[in-house]
Amino acid sequence: MSEVKLPPVGVIITSHNCEAYVAQAIESVARQTIRNLEVVIVDDASQDRTADVIEQTLTRLKDRRFRFVPLAVNLGQTGAARRGLGELNTPFICFLDGDDVWHETFVERHLSAHLNTDFPVGFTYCDSHVINGEGEVLAGTAWWFERPNGDPPHRPIEPAAAPTIDAAKGVADFPPKLSLTLHAEWSPTWSCNSMASLMFRRSLVDLIYPETDEQLRLYLDHYLSTFGVLVAGSIAIHESLYAYRMHGKNNHSTAAVVGGTFATSRNDWAAINRNILQLVHRDMQARRDELCAAVGAGHFNHSLALFTAGIADMNRDQVEDRAREESHDDSGGVLVRLGKFFGNGR
Repeated sequence: MSEVKLPPVGVIITSHNCEAYVAQAIESVARQTIRNLEVVIVDDASQDRTADVIEQTLTRLKDRRFRFVPLAVNLGQTGAARRGLGELNTPFICFLDGDDVWHETFVERHLSAHLNTDFPVGFTYCDSHVINGEGEVLAGTAWWFERPNGDPPHRPIEPAAAPTIDAAKGVADFPPKLSLTLHAEWSPTWSCNSMASLMFRRSLVDLIYPETDEQLRLYLDHYLSTFGVLVAGSIAIHESLYAYRMHGKNNHSTAAVVGGTFATSRNDWAAINRNILQLVHRDMQARRDELCAAVGAGHFNHSLALFTAGIADMNRDQVEDRAREESHDDSGGVLVRLGKFFGNGR
């Protein structure tokens, strides 16, 4: 079997008021099995001790792969990540929020999926564990990750889906789940996971990144993943390779893990999702010439037609949903269907 040299991977850690968690985020990147990393930590003008904790952690690690960029003015998620991108020139890029944690094979599994011999894609994404502020696991999966369309409410769960519990150590060991799913184009039933689940090709990020910081101070992950799957497809990794932390002070995930198809946020996700999809739709049309040059006019026109029809369906379903609510219909059918489209657990 032939061996080829692996490319370097760039990592951008963005933080804002994460003093209690940012050291763990940095350490999780330092522990990656893939060693050829270039890491930029961007602190988005934190008002607590986050910057001090970052400097102390880097001094302790003495890892030359890491460098720190503190911002004097708060730019939001898009602006902070853009500042990190300016420091890197690697062919693959990952993003990690300062309060989340990668498992040690995160980069390895993603890079392996990208380098598959079936079909190249623009980005990969994975499942996640959900943890609390103390790092204790609350859920073994993000329920909205790759749920099949029409997922039956009554079905068997394979024994391998449950972790092995070491009662003496007080830890859970989750077995590998190495299956991959290709999404060569966007569909209304497709959804992704949060920022820390993604690995992009840098060339795709440069092609689709928002033009300004203010138009998207939060939810950059939803924008990039939606735009990315429209342009270049994606691969889902059916393994929880990181831990998404719900600590009670998140910018988005302010709710609780109550089980079922829980919503992590108290915000109006339907409205947020609608605004972001409309923004992607507008930017896709505005960059028509550039995108056609990159992926071909045929693919661009096909993707734009799919997306336009999907947005129209979404708007129609929202009208039907409001009508059902007004008539006190408790069937929940529309909500289940919209839940997948909106990715409302994020």
